[in-house]
Amino acid sequence: MTASVIILVLLSALFHAFWNYLSKVSYSPQLFLAWVAIVNIAISIAVFLVRTPVIPSSIWVYIIASGIVHFFYLVSLSQAYTSGEISYVYPIARSAPGLIPIFAVLILHEKISWQGILGISCTLVSVYMFIQPEGLYTLPKLLEYLKKPEAIWSFSTLGTIIVYSILDKKGMSEFYNQVGGSDIVNAVVYLLAESLLSAGLYVGYVFYRFPWREIVTIGQHSGVQIFISTLLKISSYSLILYALMTESVSYISAIRQFSVIFVVLLGGFNLGESQLKLRLIAGATMVIGIFLLATST
Repeated sequence: MTASVIILVLLSALFHAFWNYLSKVSYSPQLFLAWVAIVNIAISIAVFLVRTPVIPSSIWVYIIASGIVHFFYLVSLSQAYTSGEISYVYPIARSAPGLIPIFAVLILHEKISWQGILGISCTLVSVYMFIQPEGLYTLPKLLEYLKKPEAIWSFSTLGTIIVYSILDKKGMSEFYNQVGGSDIVNAVVYLLAESLLSAGLYVGYVFYRFPWREIVTIGQHSGVQIFISTLLKISSYSLILYALMTESVSYISAIRQFSVIFVVLLGGFNLGESQLKLRLIAGATMVIGIFLLATST
C-alpha cells in the first residue's frame, strides 16, 4: 500500500469523524441526517445532469444492494446517536475492521496472516472495553446491558457497515475491471448513484415519521452544518471507494478506524461525555489492532 493511499484514507477518517460529530450535536440526529440526505440527493442529481454516469449494467446490482443497506445504516446510526453518547456509539459501530476480514476471507477469498488475526483480536477486545463504561461486567450483566437502545442500535449500525463494505468492495473491484484506471471519478459516480437510492429511502422514512414543521425547523437552524456534513460525507466515502479499487478491504477499513480516536476526543473534551480515560484506552487498543491489520501480509 502506497503512502498516498494511506494519507487519503486517514483524511477520509478525519472527514468521517467530523460529520458524525456534527450529526450528534444537532438538535435531532434523525432529522439532521435527513437534511444531509436531501442535500446529497440534490448534489447527485446536479452532477448526473452535467455528466451522464457511465456505469456498466453488472455494477447496478451492487449499487442497489448497497443503497438499501446504507438506508438501514442511516436509520440505525441516527437512532444510536439519539439514545447514546457518540464516544460510545461511534467506536462500536466503526469496529467493523475486526469482523470484516472474517467475511472477506469467506466471501472475497482474501488471506489473513497470524498478525492480522492478532489485530482482529485487539479490535474485539477494544469493543468489549467500550461496552462496559461502568466497570467490569459479569456475563449476565453484560447481556442485560446489550439490551439497551444505544447498544442495540450501535451493533445494528456495525452490522450494516460490514455488509455494505463487502458489497462495495466487490462492486468497485468489478467497476475497476470493466472500466479500467484508478479514476476517482468512478468512485464518485458509484457513491452518488448508491447514495441517491439510500438518501431517497431515508428521506421518505423521515417524512413518514416526523411532522413537516419539525423537519423544516431543523433545516433552518442548521443549514451551514448540514451542507458541511454533506460535503464531508461524500468526500470521505469517495476517498474510500477510490482506495478500494485496488487495495484490500481489510486494510483500507482498518486504517480508516483512526477516526475512532478523533471521535473519542471530540466526545470527551467538547461534549464532556463519560469514561474518557477508559474509552481512550479502548481506542488505543483498537488503533494497535488497526496497525497490526494494516501492516500484516
